[in-house]
Amino acid sequence: MENQPRIHSKWLLLSDVVVFILSWFIFYYCRALMYGYAFRISSGFFPGLFLYTLSWTILFYITGSYRSIYYRSRLNEIYLTFLTVLGGTIVLLFVFILKNPHENNQSYYLEFISILVPVFVLSLSHRFIFLQQAKKQLNNGTVYFPTLLLGSSEDIVPFYQDFTKNPENKTHRIVGCIVFEQYGSGDDSSRVIKINVQQFDVNNIQKTIEAHKIEEIIIVPGKKERDVLTKVLKQTGHLDVNIKIAPDAADILSGIIHTENVMATPLIEAHTGNLPLWQQNIKRLFDVTLAIFLGLIFIPLFIYLAIRVRLSSKGPILFKQERLGHKGKPFIMYKFRSMVADAEIKGPQLSSSSDSRITSWGRIMRKWRLDETPQIWNVLLGEMSMVGPRPERKFFAEKLIASHPEYQYIFKAKPGITGWGMIKFGYASNMEEMIERMPYDLMYVENASLLLDIKILIYTIKLILSGKGK
Repeated sequence: MENQPRIHSKWLLLSDVVVFILSWFIFYYCRALMYGYAFRISSGFFPGLFLYTLSWTILFYITGSYRSIYYRSRLNEIYLTFLTVLGGTIVLLFVFILKNPHENNQSYYLEFISILVPVFVLSLSHRFIFLQQAKKQLNNGTVYFPTLLLGSSEDIVPFYQDFTKNPENKTHRIVGCIVFEQYGSGDDSSRVIKINVQQFDVNNIQKTIEAHKIEEIIIVPGKKERDVLTKVLKQTGHLDVNIKIAPDAADILSGIIHTENVMATPLIEAHTGNLPLWQQNIKRLFDVTLAIFLGLIFIPLFIYLAIRVRLSSKGPILFKQERLGHKGKPFIMYKFRSMVADAEIKGPQLSSSSDSRITSWGRIMRKWRLDETPQIWNVLLGEMSMVGPRPERKFFAEKLIASHPEYQYIFKAKPGITGWGMIKFGYASNMEEMIERMPYDLMYVENASLLLDIKILIYTIKLILSGKGK
């Protein structure tokens, strides 16, 4: 599939930075007019400019302003931009009130307007330029979403015909289909769909998605195939695609349909992300802030641990191992080495509290979870979070998936240094214990929230202080 000339979000970010810088100049000029003094660049202008620009950039990032522009509407952009600018301006107003108290409140109102109006107007103006260009690309077909259609042989044909006839759906290019009968729910598993797209094997969904760069999956479940829907979602929920479901009359009456395009075919959004976008951004900001803070204050501890590991036994100080992360992507996880060198020379093995491969110093580190501290680096790289399911090696993950396919749902969330499974169960020493721990990680994925993360961190601290690690 050819590369598409898509507009990258980084250009929106860079243009925002220009807007914030320009609005700071406008604000300074307006203040000079308000208070009747000559406009000049004071000593605090550039430090203020840096903090002002950085603050606005972080705020717009948190509210999801830098996600793909191809999934956004102009009406929603007005709403989101206004709320973001209003909230940021109110915060700035309180900063000015605390820094420069005035007897006359009218000056605060004028300062408020001199920030809000330029930022809102300039931010929205250049966003509309980007959105207009994106809309043009979608209309002329230079940018589109490769789409895979899943459904029953009875319902997929009429849906395909109606979907492709609607000009509002031309942003989706259906490149193939998969029929549910291949799961065994129908009478004829070899039935051929008579539509002008390639038919793929249901057992190779992931390979199909990767080979054809699928971005959207539309599921068209018939009345007899509703039970198959769960199985399909389990196979696809962890993949980096948007999943939508064609509704029936019951879905419409229940009010669960979410769509922003009134002319396009109505579809139910299957939200496979574990957190709303703004919460994901806040969580990421929290992870980075906490990782930097802990990394700085733990520098003496890191030096001490490194020396003790070096003196405890021969081998490297850090232990590196490939684990599976978000969306099943592999990454290298770091730990202070707590076992003898070449501990897995005979192949992948799980450890237990009585494992003879663990060094005497390694046993102490494991008790207080000190061997996990280098994973702060994985958090900074964005490979892990402070809280999330425990990442496993591909060898053991494949074994779990073979017997418990629902384990793939864990890949929906970014793995964590600590998590629900870790505080409730701890490390697993065999496959049976991994299966026992799995429900806790699945519960975290389906119930993830910022409040739950805070609770898990509190319980983790209590667990570490009690020295009950293994």
